[in-house]
Amino acid sequence: MPERTAQYSGQIYNVSVVYNIYRVVLPLVLLVTSISPGSTLLGDLNPTLFVQACAAYAIFGVVIIFVAPTGSRYISSAHILTGSLLVDIFAITLINYSSGGMISGLGLLLLVTIASGGILIQGRISTFLAAVAALALIYSELYLALSIDNPRNQFIQTGILGALLFATSLYIQGLTNRIYRATLLADKQAEDIVDLEKLNNEIIQRMRTGVVVVNAEYNIVSLNSAARSILLPLLDLKSHADENSAGHGQTLPAAFAEQLQFWKINPKRQPQPISIPNTGRQVQLNFAFLNPGSNSDILVFLEDNRQIVQRVRQMKLASLGRLTASIAHEVRNPLGAISHASQLLGESDNLNDSDKRMIEIILNHCNRVNIIIEEVLDASRHDDTTAKIIVLKDWLKTFIENYRATHELCDEIELTTNPPETKVNIIEGQLEQILNNLFDNGLRYSSKETGRATLKIEVGIDNKAGDELPFLHIIDNGVGIDEEAEAQLFEPFHTTESSGTGLGLYISKELCEANQSQLVYSRTTDGKSCFSIYFGNPDRVIA
Repeated sequence: MPERTAQYSGQIYNVSVVYNIYRVVLPLVLLVTSISPGSTLLGDLNPTLFVQACAAYAIFGVVIIFVAPTGSRYISSAHILTGSLLVDIFAITLINYSSGGMISGLGLLLLVTIASGGILIQGRISTFLAAVAALALIYSELYLALSIDNPRNQFIQTGILGALLFATSLYIQGLTNRIYRATLLADKQAEDIVDLEKLNNEIIQRMRTGVVVVNAEYNIVSLNSAARSILLPLLDLKSHADENSAGHGQTLPAAFAEQLQFWKINPKRQPQPISIPNTGRQVQLNFAFLNPGSNSDILVFLEDNRQIVQRVRQMKLASLGRLTASIAHEVRNPLGAISHASQLLGESDNLNDSDKRMIEIILNHCNRVNIIIEEVLDASRHDDTTAKIIVLKDWLKTFIENYRATHELCDEIELTTNPPETKVNIIEGQLEQILNNLFDNGLRYSSKETGRATLKIEVGIDNKAGDELPFLHIIDNGVGIDEEAEAQLFEPFHTTESSGTGLGLYISKELCEANQSQLVYSRTTDGKSCFSIYFGNPDRVIA
């Protein structure tokens, strides 16, 4: 027979406990009944043997009760169980004999012993116990017939009881086998359910879509890892010692609860995306009832739109480049004609100072329009559009060397990195374009203010919104940007210089966001201008 399962062994133990109690109670009841007033056959043939057998049997039962809980081998060893059941058969046979044999009816007690043996012991041993019990009864009746005068002929009853013992043994064995197989199947199904639950939980935890279960009071019942990462800035998740229980029991953030309330009023309404503060994430919500009925728990699906936004921005930049490329020819032809004609006109000797100034204005604006076209084309001209992980320190050293070799306005660029192994996941060509623009601006403003074109570059990791985000600070020594201009700093075609195009910072910001990064402006503690790029976590950037 296969090895018993934990559940089946527990059931066997329960049967063993009940039978052990039966061992003690049975002889005590027989003793009390035998000494009570009234006519009784108990101990009629040999009262002394009856009392001794009942007492010994009760003591044996008490010993077994004390041994069974501490001895695990009692119910796991067929030999020990067989020995104890043989003692039961011997004791009941003596009690039956001392009461006059089959006429007392005590032989029927062996049915309980054989039935218990069929449950506790499987296979041929159970049948062996039935055979021993039947032989004991037959021997007892035969001995009575030979030892007393005028014996009662109970051999037919003894044979019938022996047959009943065998039938009981076989029936209980079959029933026990069916119960065992049912228990085995139940255990297997329980294991499959547990494994399936673990698999489902693992799949849910590894999903990129955040899943939150909330009750009717908008309290969080459970959430997966993606949802925990999204809600980290909005919930007090760090107060939980167990990461798996973080967020449980807290109230759904107000912005999410408001969208959920609107959805419950009108389920066909598409919820508005929600921006998570200080993370650059934009989350699209979807709702569904966990069970039919408005009072059931609600599933909240959180879709991180960064991948979609990233692709949209890349497509927007590519579309802008294609649009510019398509009109560049049409614009440059008349633009070149205007510029060329102005240059020829400027060579005339008959121009006064006012006309020369007008020609200079025309040429400047022709150059400005041409620069605008070039900058927009550069934003989408990169052949390499695959992001990869780079070590900023090594990459910036090479970039600064190349920049100094190709730009005259560059006196000093100081680079500090902490930690030195800071990594980012970004498209290199687009990072070059961003830094070229920021370096140009910073060095130009530093030169205007101090007479020296200097920059300070700081690289590190900032624990922003509970996540480790690499950053790059570009600090110049210029006069800085006033508050009014700062509000429109990244707007297209906004510039504070007459010669600027107003597209540099706008395109730089678009390129940063297309790489799941943020470009922001701030002032240092000593009042210097600082442009900062906060990169996405390189291990979590969505490709």
